[in-house]
Amino acid sequence: MTITRLQCFVEAAKCKNFTQAARNLYIAQPNLSRQISLLEAELGVKLFIRANRSVRLTPAGRYLYSCIRDLPAAIEAALEQTKAMGRATAGRISIGVLEGQEVNDILLTRIRKFAEQSPAPELLLERNSFRNLRQGLLNGHYDIIATLSFEVDSLPGVCHRSILRQPGAIVINRKNPKSMREELSLVEMKDEKFVSISPEESPGGYNSLIKQCANFGFKPNIVRMTSSLESLLLCVEAGIGVALLDRNTRLERSENVRIISIPNSDPVDLSIVWRSNSNSPLLNNLVAALSSDRDV
Repeated sequence: MTITRLQCFVEAAKCKNFTQAARNLYIAQPNLSRQISLLEAELGVKLFIRANRSVRLTPAGRYLYSCIRDLPAAIEAALEQTKAMGRATAGRISIGVLEGQEVNDILLTRIRKFAEQSPAPELLLERNSFRNLRQGLLNGHYDIIATLSFEVDSLPGVCHRSILRQPGAIVINRKNPKSMREELSLVEMKDEKFVSISPEESPGGYNSLIKQCANFGFKPNIVRMTSSLESLLLCVEAGIGVALLDRNTRLERSENVRIISIPNSDPVDLSIVWRSNSNSPLLNNLVAALSSDRDV
């Protein structure tokens, strides 16, 4: 009986669909079905009742799920925390950076300065999505992440500091006639089609859009919800709809869109976030370097 086999069972029980479970685990559906069949053979009992497009747990399956549903996540977290301890001992730090953000002049410059002044730390950098950054920080895959401030409220047991504050902005394709206006208020967008990050990917980002539009007296007509920030940026570039973003994305350099700051809007911070129980001196030094407001 392997961790992979138990993970397949738990995900399938949660989704009640083998295809979706396999997609969530980034494996082929036949492989997931085989792992569950092997688990059933090993236990000598059926765990699922298969239907055409869905599955449901047998009484034995329900009992097993109630006992081990948190086990795969707990094992993954324990393994990642162990890796994090190993990185700290070896003088390594894993840094996760939000995809689509233009961070070269701020974050990467400070990282480079820190690396020059510190005793040969090994910095592991990786871009990722909202959800993967959250999960990676909490399970120890990342020691520190750089993400947007509305993500911080949903994270338990973390510390955070702002390293860049930007006004909220309307991002609109240049083929839209409204993009030619000198100034643009959010209330003028009430009849436009919107693209948004999905609430599963970023609850804070989705809620921020709803709240800002409500402040101007309308509910946005969301025609596309994306599972990543990069997909959202592509949708705006393709003219599928307008979006509300900060001014620190790669679209600042795109000729296909116009970015217009929203007057009196709530600012959006690019924040660094780390676990409050981290006690690595190297990480503390990096936090100080990244949150410094001195020019570097």
